[in-house]
This record gives sequence, C-alpha cells and structure tokens, in this order.
Amino acid sequence: MTSTSAGNEDKIRALPFFFSRRFFLIFGCASAALVSAYFYYPSSLVIPLAADALLLLAALIDLVAGPSPQDVVIQRPLPYPLAVDRPNAVTLEIANRTGRTVSMIIQDDVPFQCRTEHLPVTALVHPADEARFIYRATPTDRGTGQFGNVHFWLLGPMGLVWKRGEIAAARTVKLYPGLALIERQRLELRRSVAQEATRPIWRKGHGTEFHSLRDYVAGDDFRFIHWRTSARRGKPVVRQNRVERSQTVFIVLDAGRMMTARVLDKTKLDYALNAALLLAYAALELGDKVGAMMIAQDVLCFVPPARTPDQFGRILDSTYDLEPRMEEPRFYLALSDLSSKLKRRALIIVFTDLIDERASEGLLRYSLGLLPRHLPVVVAMSDTEVVRVAESTPKDKQHLYRQGVAAEMLERRERALSRLKSAGVLVLDTPPERISVQALEKYLDIKTRNLL
Repeated sequence: MTSTSAGNEDKIRALPFFFSRRFFLIFGCASAALVSAYFYYPSSLVIPLAADALLLLAALIDLVAGPSPQDVVIQRPLPYPLAVDRPNAVTLEIANRTGRTVSMIIQDDVPFQCRTEHLPVTALVHPADEARFIYRATPTDRGTGQFGNVHFWLLGPMGLVWKRGEIAAARTVKLYPGLALIERQRLELRRSVAQEATRPIWRKGHGTEFHSLRDYVAGDDFRFIHWRTSARRGKPVVRQNRVERSQTVFIVLDAGRMMTARVLDKTKLDYALNAALLLAYAALELGDKVGAMMIAQDVLCFVPPARTPDQFGRILDSTYDLEPRMEEPRFYLALSDLSSKLKRRALIIVFTDLIDERASEGLLRYSLGLLPRHLPVVVAMSDTEVVRVAESTPKDKQHLYRQGVAAEMLERRERALSRLKSAGVLVLDTPPERISVQALEKYLDIKTRNLL
C-alpha cells in the first residue's frame, strides 16, 4: 500500500459516517428524472432541490435513528504466536446489544508485516446474538507486530448511512520464524528422527546406547550377540543399540554484514534462523541438549544448552526479532569461550556465509581451536546470484567483467572451504533455499555415524 492510499484510508476511517450505495443510487435516479423534468419545465427548479433536501433529511434521520456503536462489542482474541509464512486464523467475536438486527462492515488494523484474507468482514448480526467471523493474517517478516484498533460501521434502518464505531484493541504480538516450516515437516521429522534413533548403521557405525534385545537373524553382526541372554534362552540373541541421547548440540548464528544479503525477499540470516530452529526442534525431539547464540561484533544472545520442555521456546524468544547488522562478526567472542562453557564434548554448528575471505579467516582460526575436544560443523550458504553470474554466458564486456568478479569470489570461497575441511572441520555447502533440510540431514548423519 502506498503512503497516499494509506492516508486516504485513514481519512475515511476517521469520518463519523458515510453514505451507502443505496443513498447514491436513489440520488442518481432521482437526479436523472428531475433533470429531465426540468428540461421540459424550467420553472420547476424547486422540485429537484426539494427532492435532494428530502433525501438528505431521510439520511439524517437514518443516522440518528440507527443503532448505537456503543451497543456493539467486538473482541479479537489473537492466536499466539503468529508464524511467518503461515496463514493464522484471527477471530472477531461480535455481541449485538442494540435490540435490532444490524448490518456491519468490520476492518481490523493488522501489523504492516502481514498479508490478510477476508478483510474487511461484512456481517449481519441478529439482536441479542453473538457471532464469530474469521479472517487470516500471514506475516511475511519476523519480529514484533502491532495490532491496532478494530473499526466498524453500522448501517441505518433505511440503509442510507453507515455510522462509524471503534473498539480499542491495540496489542503487540510476536511474529515467530520457522514455525511454519516445522509445522509442514513435523510428521516427516518425527518419523525420520525415530528411524535414525533406532536403526543401526552397520557399515558406517552404530549407536552406543542400549535399546532392546531381539532374536538373531542371518546377516546380524556377531559383535552384537548378547551371550548371557543367548545362553539363558538357548538361542542367539542380539543387542540393538540406538543413537546416544543427552549429547550437546550448540548452534552459532552469524548476524554480520554478509548475512544481510537477500535471497527471494529474505535475508540469509532468515534462512539460517529457520534452519537452526528446525535443527533445534529435531535435536530436542531426539533427546539432545540444545543451546544457541547469535553474534555480530557483540554477542546478541546466548542460550545455555538444556533439554527442558521450554528450551525450544527460550531459543525462539531469544532470536526471533534479531536482525543482521552491517558489521564484521567477531567469531572469537563466540568460539573462544565455548570450550570453557561447554563441559562435555559438543556438536557446534555455525551458520554463516564464507564468501568474504577476511571473515572466513577468523572463523577458520577459532574453529580449529575447538578441535579435538568438540566437533565443529560450518554450514555455509552459497550465493545463488553469484553462482548464476559465474556460470552464465557473457554477452558484453560489462557482463564479462561481472563474471570474472563472481568467479574470483567463488574461488576464494572454495579455498576457505577446503582449508576448513583439511583441518578436520565438517563443512556443509548449500544454497539458502535448501539449508533447512540439508542441515537437518547433516545432523542426523553425524548422530547415526556416532561421530559425536
């Protein structure tokens, strides 16, 4: 919405009343008939003027005799929280205490970050009755949103005038990221977590925590035979292990200048945060302790690892409204102290962008400091636009120059990734659009291979 249209809408909402379509229809038809009469009888000018006066008088009576806005109660209980990119149902509860059936138009002030469906609401509410109407609000950006007042208009008994009313309903709400993604993948997520938690990976590794016993079948590894139980039952019995629980997963989110880049109308930090929340949800489902922090030049938030039922909510509340900053991230603030803060060996997952060589140098130095006590994983988001330019066919000299710059950036990035890999740091290189799924798959693979 442009500022001009928004200003016009505010002016309309401020009017105490406005005429209905019926008023203008009667006015138009009467004017056409009376103008035709005036054409044949010029001396009858008083007739159209009197007709207009009667219509205005009828509108005034309709305004005065119409239902009072004070006799209408509207409540808006909000769903909490509102999730970005998910249609959230918002209910308007209307109580009619006017003693007559009322026709209404209801408009709600929603946060500017939200798209809406089914607004304004047109309602017909019977006397002494209560009605509920639902519209949908879909936040497009995370952060804090502000619902304003509820505006409504009541149609007079003759249908000529709409009378304005307003309900004080201002409220601040949190617009959470990641919930829509978790909602869409919840069933698949729980299924995959359960499978990875109980399935032995014979070739790559296996779980270390006892799960159950079962009868031996052809192909089972002899190392897993439980000899004492086999002797007691008189037949071979094997031990089934599962992926160890109560391990520590710590998520580090880079909120520096490289994460301000936008891909499909979202910043790279938005993609990283969605992936981090999905990963945290999965790790808590699997029984691990999860902590998180976000850094720029300073530590923007720090949530110690825990496995309590409210841990996911704590991570969400600490990160949902933080934005990337145009400053270099100081990784030493995050990584140099983690070894002292994390008493047990931990999987430390860093979400960042390695296209800048200076920033990646600091990340490399302090990631190496985590080895071998901890297992660092760097999730690096590739820049889709840079890749597209580097792989395109140049059409002119300017395009050729841009292609050369893009290729050099990708080459520097590849060198940084290679240095991390050669030092023993696990690396996941992924486009922003795929980061959530691939980061989750990487975590499950680390768990099932017992790398942690």
